[in-house]
Amino acid sequence: MAARNPDELRTAGRPRDPEADAAILRAALDLFAERGVDGTSIEQIAKRAGVARLTVYRRWSSKEELLAQAIAYGRNAPDLTDEEYDTLPYPEVLARMLGSMADSVADRKLAPLMAQLLGSTFSHPELFDAFWAASGARRREGGVRLIERAVRDGLLPADSDPEVVVDIIIGALFYRLLVPPRHDDVQEFVPRVLRQIGFRASP
Repeated sequence: MAARNPDELRTAGRPRDPEADAAILRAALDLFAERGVDGTSIEQIAKRAGVARLTVYRRWSSKEELLAQAIAYGRNAPDLTDEEYDTLPYPEVLARMLGSMADSVADRKLAPLMAQLLGSTFSHPELFDAFWAASGARRREGGVRLIERAVRDGLLPADSDPEVVVDIIIGALFYRLLVPPRHDDVQEFVPRVLRQIGFRASP
C-alpha cells in the first residue's frame, strides 16, 4: 500500500527533511502496531528511525500527535477534492474509493495497526482525537459526500441516510479487516456490502 508524501503532513513554520520525516513516521507506525501506545516512546521511535530525539521533538509536540500522523501516513487513501466528489464521473470516483477500501482490507499489516488504534480509544482518547483531526474526519466527510451523490443520482434509495450508510460500510470493513474469513475475497466484498444497502450500478 503506497504511503502518503510526508510533505503533506508538514507542521506550519517548521522546515522538514522529507527523508527524515518518512523514517520517523515509518518507525512510529511499526512500533505502535507492535507495542501500542504505552509500549512506544519518542526515544524508541528516534532510535529505530536513525535520528536524534531532538529531530523528532522539533517536528511533533507529543507522542500522540506523531502517532496520529503516522497512522494517517500509513493508511493512505485517494485524496479527492470537494469538486471531484461532485463532478468526476461517478464510476471513476467509486472505483478509486472501492480500490482503496479493498486494498486496506487485503493489507494484513494494517490489521494490528487499526486494532491498536481502536484498543486505545478509551485508554488514550487524545490519540484517537488526534487521528480523527488529522485524517479520519476528512475521509468520513468524503464518504458522506459520495453517498449523498449516489442518492441524488438514483443509485441508492431516496430515503437512505448517508451517515448511517457510511457507518454500515465502515463497520463491515473493520470487521473484515480484524476478523478475516478463511477464504478472503476482498475485491468482491465491498461491492457485496453496497448491494446489501441497496446500491445500484445505474439509476
